[in-house]
Amino acid sequence: MARGTIGRRGRLRPVLLGGAGIALLGLAVIPAVAATRQPAAPKLTFQKARADVVAARRPLTRFTGPAVSPGPVPAGKSVVSIFSVPAPLPERSAASVATAAKAIGWKGEVVSGNGNPSGWLAAINTAVTGGANAVVMTAGVPALMAPGIAKAKAAGAPFVEIFNGAPKPPAGLVAQIAPQEYTQGYRLAEWVVQAAPKGASILFYSSPQFPDLITAGKGFLAGIRDAGPKYKIVEKALSPATDIGSAAGAQRMAALMRKHPEAKYFFVMSESWAGTFAQAVQATSRTDITGLGTDGDFFLPQIRSGANFVEIGPDTTEYGWFAIDAILRALNHKPQLKYTIPFRLVDKSNAKSTSGPGIANSYDFQAAWLKLWGVRK
Repeated sequence: MARGTIGRRGRLRPVLLGGAGIALLGLAVIPAVAATRQPAAPKLTFQKARADVVAARRPLTRFTGPAVSPGPVPAGKSVVSIFSVPAPLPERSAASVATAAKAIGWKGEVVSGNGNPSGWLAAINTAVTGGANAVVMTAGVPALMAPGIAKAKAAGAPFVEIFNGAPKPPAGLVAQIAPQEYTQGYRLAEWVVQAAPKGASILFYSSPQFPDLITAGKGFLAGIRDAGPKYKIVEKALSPATDIGSAAGAQRMAALMRKHPEAKYFFVMSESWAGTFAQAVQATSRTDITGLGTDGDFFLPQIRSGANFVEIGPDTTEYGWFAIDAILRALNHKPQLKYTIPFRLVDKSNAKSTSGPGIANSYDFQAAWLKLWGVRK
């Protein structure tokens, strides 16, 4: 505006122009630092990360199941429990369904889904045509099982999915028993922050086959973003389920470890990849790198022996009890509930306070469920 006015009024008195020049000069000499904004403080501080990790390390001592009974337990029912892929987590979870079913006098059968959608559908079909009163799938993908879920619904058999919840589940999927994957992923990011307060370089795995693990990855990435620019994901890579425990999977991991010697942390999605991680560490001699994963089913003995691995998750052997509760509600035409599944973080600092191969509750959760259902042991 000042330049346009001067251009149009070229006969302005010099004194006025001089005054304007002084004013402009005054603006020009304002120190640049006055206009510089300080970078925002990280949302995730070391103090918060440390407090959250300390809390997450504590034992699981409290029943978090519902307070309202699902109704009477009908007699003579049968449940077929299918695990989607041959890995410790889905296998132990599927077995817990059969354990809970037998505890209330039902028949519980565990079968394999052979690691692929066609196998899942075949197992569902066999269960329904064989007269199962309910079907539970562990770590399947609901959208890929829609025809089987519809068949179970038509036969009057409630269908429950453990893990891999879908925002819009297919008709007939009465309940989704999902862990707090996003929060667990965020806690693992917090573990990195409290372990490396000056910053860290991190490798990151994801897998399109497991929606719940994608959610955990989102939580981890959010935590790293909130921690600020000192924390960097140096490479993201995809890892299929076939990497679990395989030589090819270990080679893929080892290649990333060699490529990024600066990376001291590796988010591997789930403890299911812990064995693969251990093989890669051995192949590369990268004893300076720590693996991080959700779930906790078999790797605690290695952590107790010094393996650099951090895991976080529920007691997998309780998943089946949540699933049976959902089935009872469906059979009794009761409203379904959103379950809160507790989790625990285990690392070198508290691994020796545990026993057994996996993360476990520190109280008799089975007795708590049977009491809720009105069943005497």
